[in-house]
Amino acid sequence: MNIFISHSSKNSKYGQAIVDLLVSIGVSSDQIIFTSNDAFGIPSGQNIFNWLKTKITEKPHVIYLLSPEYYKSIACLNEMGAAWIVENEHTIIFTPGFSPSSSEFQSGALDPREIGFMINNHDRITGFVESLRLNFPISKQAIFVSQKIREFVKEIDLISSSNPVSKESSPNESRKVLNAGNQSSITLNLNSNQIENLSNSSSSHLDKFLKDLQEGRLKNEEILILRYAIDTARFNLGVGWKTTGEIENIKTWEDVNSLNSTLSNKYDDLMRRLGFKKLTEVSELTSSNNPREVVFIHPLIDVLLDPPPFLIEQIDKVLSENIRSLPVWDTPEQEDLPF
Repeated sequence: MNIFISHSSKNSKYGQAIVDLLVSIGVSSDQIIFTSNDAFGIPSGQNIFNWLKTKITEKPHVIYLLSPEYYKSIACLNEMGAAWIVENEHTIIFTPGFSPSSSEFQSGALDPREIGFMINNHDRITGFVESLRLNFPISKQAIFVSQKIREFVKEIDLISSSNPVSKESSPNESRKVLNAGNQSSITLNLNSNQIENLSNSSSSHLDKFLKDLQEGRLKNEEILILRYAIDTARFNLGVGWKTTGEIENIKTWEDVNSLNSTLSNKYDDLMRRLGFKKLTEVSELTSSNNPREVVFIHPLIDVLLDPPPFLIEQIDKVLSENIRSLPVWDTPEQEDLPF
């Protein structure tokens, strides 16, 4: 089986990043069809339409790399229609800036009820890679694969960022930019990779959040959710109809850590607050286009994967303040002894 990446030529950098990831984790270059790179594209002398038709009818695993540009391309829509007719195995991946609730996607050939995911969603990319193991020789070295996925997500963030600072400035220059004006000097506590990741449109939201954390202006549940994410490696969190299941997971975590129910009781309001602060983004929608899962913004995930000392200190402080109180039992007064 081959992998065919159906994409707009205007999104070729995203497609090439997918190719690089697939090759790095074990997929043979001979199994990848990616027309924006001659090494993976149409052989010389072949008729483009006949060649693509043949490849699609061979039933490759199709990756639909959806974007506004994709739906403006007649060639892309023809590819989608041809692949849909022969019922290929497929994966739907959204580029940054594309909305699954768009009329193009909702009324297109692909079933909008199928689960797609954003291209920079670490957990979903991991799940996608695991799903390929049945038909492709994916490396069995779990740590190696995880590293490659993290590198891929960082590359996607670099591609999607329109801020020249994140692409051209050194970590020290990024540090200066983030500390300019009203920005917090909190970034001085982060490592260079984290500072680079903060140099995008999410930086001001995360920088303010970290500043509020250091200055003690956050609610307990806003800090407890960070520890929950670190302990469980859950950066995708259920909302909507998935809220109940997520709260049950939190209650189990609270029991294991002998914590009170602050986080589980206030989870629903907390998720709305984090969304308002733009620290999460929707990663999954229901068939009615209602959010059922959100994910922390990637710069925050990067911080949680390698938390700086001040963050650990603040989290531990709040954790100790939310230890479940043991019940106090009345002890009967000791009777006077007869001697």
